[in-house]
Amino acid sequence: MGDLNETLFLALNASVDASPLTVALAIGAAKYLVLVIPALLLIGWLGGGARQRFVALAGLAALLIAMSLNQLVGMLAYSPRPFVLGLGHTLIDHRPSSSFPSNHATVCFTLAAVLAIYAEFSRAWAIAGLGAVVAWSRVYLGIHFPLDMLGAAASACLSALVGSWLMARWGLGLLHGAEELYRLVFGSLIQRGWLPRSSPPQSRRMSGLPRSWRPRGL
Repeated sequence: MGDLNETLFLALNASVDASPLTVALAIGAAKYLVLVIPALLLIGWLGGGARQRFVALAGLAALLIAMSLNQLVGMLAYSPRPFVLGLGHTLIDHRPSSSFPSNHATVCFTLAAVLAIYAEFSRAWAIAGLGAVVAWSRVYLGIHFPLDMLGAAASACLSALVGSWLMARWGLGLLHGAEELYRLVFGSLIQRGWLPRSSPPQSRRMSGLPRSWRPRGL
């Protein structure tokens, strides 16, 4: 597996005469595309009803689980990055932290998995595509191996399942608490109409959630 991983890395990694435009696009994707994920969670919270806020909380819970899992894997089983081993061409600065799994790809794939669980398939595929671009860019720039991206996908799927399982049991309480905190912190802005109010009561039926993932009592 190690030889195959290195072979795939060298095939995907940028060459010495790589196009400056391709390199610039890859750097932009590697550094900044991941910021789309928290932006989408924020939009889901501010612009949606109870269902969208519930899904946004599920995404946040899954992301926290995924990042904790990745940190644990990195501490227990350190994996050197390609540039630490002197492999390929490194076109972006990065600290020599554990390479496996990729945190950036995990963030994208986790939200995609959560959206798929809640049957928002078109959005899930779009975010998965975003994650694929992030994964490619970080291998292309020489800071990850392809196997790191498979690890990211596995971490994302596991974390999405665990997060959604937790939300199915305690999600309504978390939603209520989050909305209370939202009103407490941003009450003045909500009263002025600069931010939306809490989700309307009729949307609390969570219609559209797959039955196995609905909060208890619905």
